[in-house]
Amino acid sequence: MKKKLLLPLVFAGLMSASPLIMAQDDGDLLGNDFQFGYDAEINVNGTSSGENGEMTNLNESFVSLYADWKKQLIRGVITFKLNELFKENKIDFTDDFDLAAFIEEAYIEIRQINGAPVAVVVGKQPIPFGNDIKPMPIFENNPLASMQDIDEVVGLTVELSEGLFGIFDQVEASVFETEGGDLEVGKIDGISVRLSKMLNDNWLLSLSHAEMGNNHLQTGHERRTSIGLVGTSTDGMLVGWVEGMFFSNNPEYPNAEFALTVGGMVRVHKTTDVIVEYNYVQDNVSQIAVGVRTALTARTTLGLEVRYNDFDDKKDEFVIGLNLNYAIGSGGYKPNEHYIFGQDND
Repeated sequence: MKKKLLLPLVFAGLMSASPLIMAQDDGDLLGNDFQFGYDAEINVNGTSSGENGEMTNLNESFVSLYADWKKQLIRGVITFKLNELFKENKIDFTDDFDLAAFIEEAYIEIRQINGAPVAVVVGKQPIPFGNDIKPMPIFENNPLASMQDIDEVVGLTVELSEGLFGIFDQVEASVFETEGGDLEVGKIDGISVRLSKMLNDNWLLSLSHAEMGNNHLQTGHERRTSIGLVGTSTDGMLVGWVEGMFFSNNPEYPNAEFALTVGGMVRVHKTTDVIVEYNYVQDNVSQIAVGVRTALTARTTLGLEVRYNDFDDKKDEFVIGLNLNYAIGSGGYKPNEHYIFGQDND
């Protein structure tokens, strides 16, 4: 095993093998109207490819703290990116430590304003856009990852949970800065709208559009339009999705105008899912991906993926990825219902 992979794997292994003691207050330090909690994930990722060699990281690892008032009518959230702490496999609090980059999210959410089905989110947040389907073990290895996510930006989002004129079930509209990664409010040069509609009990349609000034990049005004469909079998054993995206002036793919994702996930065992996905970016790359995710314990999941990249302008490559995920929390976290090793102690 490569030395650079050893520390993250030992860290994740210790966490999954022993109880983790953290403050978890389900009650009423400030009265019954207030609740406090946390969610956290450790993601140890190892990737090997012909062009980039072997890499390991803790990307998508986080600790999220929240405070609720009156059962989430008002919620404050702050989320920390754990990978920002680790430089060369050690904790780094040097003089150049970037606190703003360390804080991934910092926002306040207000729901049911005057009893209406309206929510407002303000602060550093992920912007609603696209299908938001990420079943593969290492999402960042998807060539469309940067286009399917708009995050770590300061903005304002308004959500209508009863839709628009009865046509859609949910409407989410945002204004935001396009230069993200810090805690300062920059130029608000982005807008986004996502419309969602349940066609029936098994099919969800989503339509998204984003306009981004990208003034900090000086690459020109960027547009993204996404049309997505997600379907689930009645027994939940099979999930399928497709998303087409039309765009212009994208900084990563400046000469392309269309991208496509098609995928499916099937539960082959009560502990194991198999994922197959096809990703395409016009005039750049076609990717075929196969992944497997297995629940090892109630809190630990192991994922393996293989991706073949057929590039238009450089040598093709295979990318092999390994992900070890350990999750805990007092809020939205749900332990694996079925798993291979040990007993469920939750």
